[in-house]
Amino acid sequence: MTVSAPATGKQIGSTSITPRSNSARKKRRRLPLEHTFLHLPGIGTRMEHRLWQNGFRTWDDLERKQGYQLSLFGKSRWEAWLEGIEASRHALSSGDAEFFAVRLPTREHYRIAATFPEETVFLDIETTGLSLYYDKITLIGLSQGNRYLCHMPEAKGARSTTSSTWMRVLGRAKCLVTFNGTMFDIKFLLKSYPDLVFPSAHVDLRFLARRVALTGGQKSIEDELGLARPKGIQGVSGLGAVVLWYEYQAGNRDAGRRLVRYNHADIEGMKVILDEVTGRMLQDDRSAPMPHQTAFARSRSSIRFRGKATPAKKSHYVRIPRTPMRHKPAVDCAQLLAAIPNSDFRVVGIDLTGSERRPTGWCHMEGARAETRLIRSDQEILNEIQAVKPHLVSIDSPLSLPAGRTRAFDDDPGRIHFGIMRGCERTLKRRGINVYPCLIPSMQNLTARGIRLSNQIRSTGIPVIESYPGAAQDIMKIPRKRASLSQLKEGLLAFGVIGDFGSTKVTHDEVDAVTSAVVGLFFWSGCFEALGNEVEDYLIVPDLSDHSTPGVNEFQQRVVGFSGAICTGKTTAARQLETRGFTYGRYSQVLEDLLRKRKSRITRVSLQRLGSRIHNE
Repeated sequence: MTVSAPATGKQIGSTSITPRSNSARKKRRRLPLEHTFLHLPGIGTRMEHRLWQNGFRTWDDLERKQGYQLSLFGKSRWEAWLEGIEASRHALSSGDAEFFAVRLPTREHYRIAATFPEETVFLDIETTGLSLYYDKITLIGLSQGNRYLCHMPEAKGARSTTSSTWMRVLGRAKCLVTFNGTMFDIKFLLKSYPDLVFPSAHVDLRFLARRVALTGGQKSIEDELGLARPKGIQGVSGLGAVVLWYEYQAGNRDAGRRLVRYNHADIEGMKVILDEVTGRMLQDDRSAPMPHQTAFARSRSSIRFRGKATPAKKSHYVRIPRTPMRHKPAVDCAQLLAAIPNSDFRVVGIDLTGSERRPTGWCHMEGARAETRLIRSDQEILNEIQAVKPHLVSIDSPLSLPAGRTRAFDDDPGRIHFGIMRGCERTLKRRGINVYPCLIPSMQNLTARGIRLSNQIRSTGIPVIESYPGAAQDIMKIPRKRASLSQLKEGLLAFGVIGDFGSTKVTHDEVDAVTSAVVGLFFWSGCFEALGNEVEDYLIVPDLSDHSTPGVNEFQQRVVGFSGAICTGKTTAARQLETRGFTYGRYSQVLEDLLRKRKSRITRVSLQRLGSRIHNE
């Protein structure tokens, strides 16, 4: 879906602005780029300030006073500067913003925006989350002058991206303005549209605002500046925008409208911030010239939503499709269960707390049906596990220490050398998933309890894995509990989990326990990724890559082999593992398959000869 509003205003690059005489130069208002010398050879910030202090306020001043200042700067340097000014005038008159973008420091690109205001684009995107590795773009918003463009790539009825208006507008812009676009928006866009063209000039307000002591996210800066957001989206955060998208996907069309309004407010807020920041920088630097500053906030854009009676040719109206594009899970509960040989597969999910005084979320999942409750003590947990006899226990808690550490607490001598973070947590951080290091002070009791409890469970013969519901929910494209508990439950139900947790009031700990149990289902079926290493053990997360047959994950399948003399119990041990979910096979079966491929007769003698040959070779 692409929408736009008509633009107004004269483009700066459309006419020549090179002065023809000194009198014309005096009358013409200088543009912000004409007050900078940083793009000239050999001039840095200190030299530019020195020139300003010596009366060189514009390129014209440098040309007029060259004869009086040769003793200060040298003839060869003057000649290089004058050549640079001549090239600069030509670039400015032809609207060549790239000429300045590649020569000016990035921190000075705001001068390009101020020089070409009508060809500066403000951009902001919304996504399903913060992870570039797992999440997708839900909305792309742009504003150029009083024009607003909106594109929903994942919405039903979206136009072909190859001919989208927003791409053309972005590709023709002379300067781009974002807030944290360097680290977020641009990376997401290039992931989805590798051939997308961006202007060479980019003003990232997150970093520009720091020059005038405005720090934090965009919302906190707006609050500091006293900006109020429109009614209906006040209090909506980036996390709330994720929830709005999922509500829209569930059929709430008004949530789609609110998401567009939220994106529009972000863009309009950036205009005010840019005006405020550039104004403060000029006030703080008294030696700097005071060029004319364009007030971007005056070029406000507006949104008009298209109704039934709106003509189709009114492309500047925003259209929210009535029926959004619903995405089915890449793998659902039924598919995972079909890949498990145990028809009565049982898994226990535990959302563990750091103290027995606080209730722990518990989920017993048999097949697709999940039952939840709250449990407190370790002994209660052990008793319940023995009562249901699960094939697997999945615990939401760190179950190991960083390599080299021997204790979970700060009195461990290895704390200084080996740190507080494991490899699996570093991997999640690199992928953009928020996770706490296992040994920060607030996690130490939980980690110690998790290790102790998992060892007790494993001693009874039941395997235990470590899970992280937050990561699993991000990977499965389900909002986390702090975003929307109801949307989290809806996501688990859509995945195919059955249970009263979806219709009755349950705690967020119980819902996270359900997610831990689902991770156990991914693990047992083979659709998982193990993050970490053998020394620190592994954190298990779902793998939603294209599995033509769930359960086929060659790298991560575990195989146990027995060898020994006749009548030593190999078959008995293998049959025992078979009752715990393993698939039983004999080496002779492999030899038989090889003989069949060779079209050889299968006999005891041929099997023995082939086996000996493989053994020797």
